[in-house]
Amino acid sequence: MQDQRFDEPVQIALGKSGSTTFRVERVAQAADILLNRWPAVTGTRHMAARKACLAALEGVKEARFARAAFINAAIEADILVERDPRS
Repeated sequence: MQDQRFDEPVQIALGKSGSTTFRVERVAQAADILLNRWPAVTGTRHMAARKACLAALEGVKEARFARAAFINAAIEADILVERDPRS
């Protein structure tokens, strides 16, 4: 298993009413959230993100593909925390 770091972290909001913000920095962390903590009913982007993370962990794909898929799934589930453009 090859746990790779994302070039840039992804922030998501989980918990009741999105009360807890997570900073996702690695493929294994994203995979854990997708498999065990995902708040929404699974959708097509969620399933694609799971596959992309698995492929990255197996060394078949680069972390950037898993990160992009994870972001798309977070958008689909409405849990992506936008970065402050001033930072």
